[in-house]
Parts: sequence; C-alpha cells; structure tokens
Amino acid sequence: MGRAAPPWANVELRVSHGEVPPVGAELRMTSGRRYQVIDVRGRALSCIVLPPEAEIQGEVWSWQWAPRSRKKHPPTRSPRP
Repeated sequence: MGRAAPPWANVELRVSHGEVPPVGAELRMTSGRRYQVIDVRGRALSCIVLPPEAEIQGEVWSWQWAPRSRKKHPPTRSPRP
C-alpha cells in the first residue's frame, strides 16, 4: 500500500456507489482523514487533503474506501523455448 498524501496535496478519488458529493463538500474517513472536493467529473472527484486542524467549511460527508477488485487470474508467463 502506498504512503498517504501530505496535507494540501491534490488527490483523485472515485465514487464506486451512492451519491456523488458536490464541489465544496468535505469527505471524512473513519480514520479521521479529511478531503475537500474541488472538482467533480462524472464519478471522479478531484480533492485536496485537509490537515487535521483545518476548519470545517462545507457539508461533511462520511466516506469509506471500497475494496479494490482483484484480477480473477494471475498473469501468465510465456513458455520457455
């Protein structure tokens, strides 16, 4: 798993199910991590990572990560000659 982005970094999130939050909404993870939506394109969200001490400025949405899908079959190797 990769490292978490630092505060004020731009990140891309994707809505896998449910409503799409509007621009300006704050997304709050169960871990306490916070993001502010700055752009919405379909189900893709451009966000900035908020520091813990940032003031709440918009509507707050509870957010949770969806499990990543795994490929059904592992990659195959080429047969050796």
